[in-house]
Amino acid sequence: MSLRARLTLALTLLSALGLAVFGVATYSLYARSRYEQVDDQLRSSVTPVTITLFEQLGGEAAGFDVDGDGRTGGQPPSDLPGQDPGDPSRPDPQVVAPTGTYGELRDPDGAVLARVQLSEDFAQPDLDDDLELVAGETRIFETGSEDGGTRWRVFAGPVDGGSGRVTLVAVPLSDVEQSLHQLILIELAAGATLLALLAGGSWLVLRRGLHPLERMATTARTIRAGDLHQRVEPADGRSEVGELGLAINTMLGELEEAFAERDATERKLRQFLADASHELRTPLTSIQGFAELFRLGQERPAGADGEPAVDLPVILRRIEQESARMKTLVEDLLMLARLDETREIESAPVDLSVLAADACTDAVAAAPDRTVTLDAPDPVVVSGDRDQLRQAIANLVTNAVKHTPEGTALEVATRVEDGHGVVSVRDHGPGIAGEDQQRVFDRFWRADESRTGSGAGLGLSIVAAITGAHGGEASVENLPADEGGGARFTLRLPL
Repeated sequence: MSLRARLTLALTLLSALGLAVFGVATYSLYARSRYEQVDDQLRSSVTPVTITLFEQLGGEAAGFDVDGDGRTGGQPPSDLPGQDPGDPSRPDPQVVAPTGTYGELRDPDGAVLARVQLSEDFAQPDLDDDLELVAGETRIFETGSEDGGTRWRVFAGPVDGGSGRVTLVAVPLSDVEQSLHQLILIELAAGATLLALLAGGSWLVLRRGLHPLERMATTARTIRAGDLHQRVEPADGRSEVGELGLAINTMLGELEEAFAERDATERKLRQFLADASHELRTPLTSIQGFAELFRLGQERPAGADGEPAVDLPVILRRIEQESARMKTLVEDLLMLARLDETREIESAPVDLSVLAADACTDAVAAAPDRTVTLDAPDPVVVSGDRDQLRQAIANLVTNAVKHTPEGTALEVATRVEDGHGVVSVRDHGPGIAGEDQQRVFDRFWRADESRTGSGAGLGLSIVAAITGAHGGEASVENLPADEGGGARFTLRLPL
């Protein structure tokens, strides 16, 4: 069952329950009011009906033994008003009593002395012959008809205090029952009409209100097919549905960014594997070639002068060089892999000025023709991994030595700036082209796209990875010609 149908059904059921409670309450109050009205009419009918009964005893009902002494006829009690036919206050039972009113006058033994009925359209009420009353007691009760039809409301009370005679006055409840029956029919018809209108109106309102959710579902199916650029509507804070759309669009934006990052990562990984395979293949190919030369030299006899067919020391030295190159490449790859795992850095106080001095010393030892100057007047202490930071600074200096002309001077400096420890390495070489500055820290990237230059293109990638793992950043810029030109690499690490 759809949400719209469930909500419509729930609203209809709740409304039906409310209408039922209202109907029962209305019926009960109306029935109580009508019965109170009947009781009032019943009490007002007692006097005129009693007078009529006693008149029958004196005239038409002259055969009844009123006092039990053998005499027939009788007079109404002296305390009943309006006994005189000429009295203007004498009540007319035809006017005062409801249509169909029935009356009986009984002696103390329950025998009927007189009876009267104002309409022949009703059967007589079924009255108990053994009706007993306590002295001075009056009762109002209900009874049925002798034919089992109309219900009656009956008043029973003594006529006077001494004779023990009882007057029974009954009025039919047909009008009350008919009005209550009509009330039930009206309530049922009105309730059914209201429920039908409410159900139809709820269906239309919910259809209009839930239409945005249907559009969202359609958009979601499109997104499920792979189109992450789609967005749901409405997406605003003016309604609950709009807030839902806004949240979904935010989530879709984040998902789109996540998938884009995943795709970029996969592309980088594929490129990384291709580059790593290319870089490893070069030394492996060299080692294989030199190993074959070594084998051929062992198989071929020496020349006439006794010299071997191949220069074995040169071959072994080349195998050793290529193995060392491959070892360095593998170690660099392992370093990048560890840094990609975002492990927690084992931090300790590290003086960047000391590490910069060590890197300068190593550079001078490796390239005696270079002039390397160090500007580190004060300690610059940061928190980090000493070995990783040493490798990052050494890679910057080594990169400057490798990729600048021989004899090019280098300048290394350390300082504290804006809450960061800064290490800069400047050369006076040709600089880096503007379009290459954005890629210089990429893995396996080299300005020589033919990849025949020295190095695998991982040195600066390791610098950027180490700096990022320490919460810092690495950057490069070209200096203007009036400042001597060249490029300057800078590391910024939080203190």
